Amino acid sequence: MINIVAKITPKAALFDDCKGRLQGILAATRAEPGCHRFELFASKEQRCLFLVEQFESQAALDEHYAQPYTKAVFAFYENALAEPVEVEKVEEL
Repeated sequence: MINIVAKITPKAALFDDCKGRLQGILAATRAEPGCHRFELFASKEQRCLFLVEQFESQAALDEHYAQPYTKAVFAFYENALAEPVEVEKVEEL
């Protein structure tokens, strides 16, 4: 199992756009065969977004990254982010 917490920091003017794009891929990602969890959270000050993800395997995660809707979000990130995405692979305790 692969567990990920991703911190996404959009430029302030693009926060709502970024949030909307991520909300737009929630259902499709959750329907992927290897996805066990894909949840979106926002910081209270609406500065950062957090994705909490769980995939069955690296192959399932790679398949997620290969999806057109995921690629579209990554392309949007190229000019929309104030900081690079911080991705942490975590282990359940």
